[in-house]
Amino acid sequence: MLYILHGENEFQRQEAVRAIIGKSGLAPDLRDYNTEILTDATVTPGRLRQAFSTIPFLGDVRVVIAREWLSKVRGRSAEELVATLGDVPPTTWLIFDEGKSLSLKHPALAQAKHLNVQVHHFALPNPRELPTWIIQRAQAYGGRIDTRAAALLAQNIGGNLRLLDQEIRKLLLYTGDRKDITSEDVQIMVPYVQSADVIFQMVDAVGQRDARQAASYLHRLLEVGEHPLGIFGMVVRQFRLLIQVRWLSDRRHTQQQIATRLKLHPFVARKIHAQSDQFNPAQLRVAYRLLMETDLAIKRGQMPAESALDVLVAQLTRL
Repeated sequence: MLYILHGENEFQRQEAVRAIIGKSGLAPDLRDYNTEILTDATVTPGRLRQAFSTIPFLGDVRVVIAREWLSKVRGRSAEELVATLGDVPPTTWLIFDEGKSLSLKHPALAQAKHLNVQVHHFALPNPRELPTWIIQRAQAYGGRIDTRAAALLAQNIGGNLRLLDQEIRKLLLYTGDRKDITSEDVQIMVPYVQSADVIFQMVDAVGQRDARQAASYLHRLLEVGEHPLGIFGMVVRQFRLLIQVRWLSDRRHTQQQIATRLKLHPFVARKIHAQSDQFNPAQLRVAYRLLMETDLAIKRGQMPAESALDVLVAQLTRL
C-alpha cells in the first residue's frame, strides 16, 4: 500500500497518517517495532529501499513513513526515487508525508496512477470555507452545528484547525443528547469567543482615546478569570493585525485581498480594517514598542502582570 499525503493542513494530514496505520492491521503491541519514520537529511533511493525492504518483526506488516522526502528531490533524483516504488513489497505500507503541496508535475504525482499510489491533498480551508469545515467536522462526530454558531467559531478562532476541532468536541459534550450546537452554546462554552469580543471593544476604546472605557474592558476580562498573560497575548495579536492591515491598506489592497493574505475571516478583516483607521503608522510603531517594553517588564519581574496591563492601556490611549 503506497500513499502520498501532501498539503499545508497538518492537522488533518496527521489524522490521515494515524488512520492509515490503524487500517494496516499493525498489532498495537508490535507497532513500535514495525514502524520506521524517515527524516534523513540525505534522501536517496538506496535509503528508501533499505527501509521498505526490511522484513516485519513478529508480524505481517511494516509501516514506513517518509517525511518531507518528495519535496527535497528534483529532476533525475526524483525520477530515480519514484522508480523504486515499483519494488515495495506487499508487507510494507509506505506513506510519504509532505508538509507542502506538491506540484502536479512532480514525478511521484505524475506516476501515481501507474504505480497504484493513493494521493490525498490536504489544503487549508480559506476563511470563507471555515464555517463549512466546522459544520462538516461536527457532522463527522455525529452532531450538528447551526450556521450562525459555525460562523462565530470561524470569526473568533480563525484557521487554527486543531483548536477548532477541540472546541467542537467540547461543545458536543456540553450539548449531550441534544447534539445541536447553537450560537448561544458557543458564547457560553468557548471563552475565547467572549474574550476576543471584549478585546475588540477594548482596542476600539483605545482607538477613541477613551482611557476609562478601555480600562473597564480590561478589568472585565480579569474579573471573569482571564489570565493577564493571556490577555496580553490577545492584545499583541490585535495590534500585530492592525499593523499588517494598515500596511496593506495603505498599499491599496482591498479588504477581500487583505482577508485572503492574512487568512482572516472577512468579518474580522472588516472590523480590524475599521480599527486601523484610528491609528496612523507612526502611532502603531509606538504601540508595538510599548507592547515590547511591557513584555520585558513582566518577564523581568519589574511589575506585576495586571499592573503592567493597566499602565499599557493608559499609554496606548495617549498615542
